[in-house]
Parts: sequence; structure tokens; C-alpha cells
Amino acid sequence: MFHELESDPKTALKGVPAAVVAFCATWCTDCQETEAYEKKLSEEYDGKVKFYRFDAVNNEEIADRFKVEAYPTYVFFRKGREVRGILVCPYSEAELRNWLESKLGRSAYR
Repeated sequence: MFHELESDPKTALKGVPAAVVAFCATWCTDCQETEAYEKKLSEEYDGKVKFYRFDAVNNEEIADRFKVEAYPTYVFFRKGREVRGILVCPYSEAELRNWLESKLGRSAYR
């Protein structure tokens, strides 16, 4: 399932075992293109990882805390804590999947 996040991820995701937050801008064409990847992966990883989108433009102060400088920027969280290693502007679904697999601690290759 794919969700919109409207508050600080550190607070909002405290009870979520694993989450991916896409820091986006509504006008960003890269964000619009990667949305399809996110939806597909959110269905594939349902029950393992929750996927969220966060409006980084209207919440610039929060986005700045996560060092968001380009859109989309993906941050992985475990129970509200950021896991080191962001992903910026993936060029393909495979790149996003490999990053996600690395955060889950599994081999990126099947």
C-alpha cells in the first residue's frame, strides 16, 4: 500500500517496522515518473515495508533535516529512525529495488 505522509517521519513512523519515504515535489517530472515504481514495489513488498510520499516543498524545514537537495530522494526508516544511505533520483525500477533490498539486508540479486 502507498501512503501520503503529512508530518515529520521520525514521529509519524515510530511504530512502523520498516518504511520508505520518497521526498518529492508535485511539479517534479522525475517524481511523477518514479511514482509508478513506488506503487509497484509497495504492492510487491506489502507486509514488509510501507511506502510513503512526503511533500518536501511544503515541508522544507523537515526535508532539510534529511539533507534533501533533489527530488525524489528516498530515505529508509526503521521504527522512525533513519537508516544511513539515501537514494537520489533513481533512473530505473531496478535501481530503487536494489537500494530497497540493501536496506532490508537481503541480496539485491535473485
